[in-house]
Amino acid sequence: MPIQRGVLDGAFRVLHALPGVGPRQQVARLARATGLPRPTVYRLLDQLAEVGAVERRDGRWTLAAGMLGLARSVEPVPGLRAQAMPVIRELRELTGGAVSLVVPRAEAFVALEMVPGREALPIDARSGADMPASTAAGQVLRPGRRRHVGQAVAHGPELGGVTCYAVPIVLPGGARAALQIATAARPAERFAAPVHRAALALERRAGTEVSAHRTSAVERTGPAR
Repeated sequence: MPIQRGVLDGAFRVLHALPGVGPRQQVARLARATGLPRPTVYRLLDQLAEVGAVERRDGRWTLAAGMLGLARSVEPVPGLRAQAMPVIRELRELTGGAVSLVVPRAEAFVALEMVPGREALPIDARSGADMPASTAAGQVLRPGRRRHVGQAVAHGPELGGVTCYAVPIVLPGGARAALQIATAARPAERFAAPVHRAALALERRAGTEVSAHRTSAVERTGPAR
């Protein structure tokens, strides 16, 4: 029924926005982020708390532990997170940049996993964060994009001076993902070679066949400097 659908839509908006609003003036910020009236936000938070989706701690609303566990079980290919994390951590240690595994979600993109870099970034650098379509990952994952094409993205206003470089990853069953590195101190594209090698390693872990184009892309890019 329309009323039920409206409540569900509002609840999911609140759940999606809650991690990014910060600890202060949460209801006001949630109202702005979701486009919902404040009384509706209050009501939805109370209802979500009743079903164990959110909880109030030290005067602030947070996602309940059960929701965090549920979110971590979402992945396009079973076991992808476990397969990806060693590769992501190794790439982060090699380059110092923030490394993320990005997947498409409806008409948007989200960081399925992310390991922060050595430098603080002026963007939302965490697992579960939305990725703008203007990022490298967003560009290589957009519909119609050729597979195995790396894309360096110059910093823009929405990225706060961050540059990023990403390559697509071929997963079993036709699922799509992208491995991305983001940096602020140095152009991210200088790390193209290790990013391609890491993507190759992740594809092998995921049990997919890698085309010769991927191998040649790694050979064309020089070592990280």
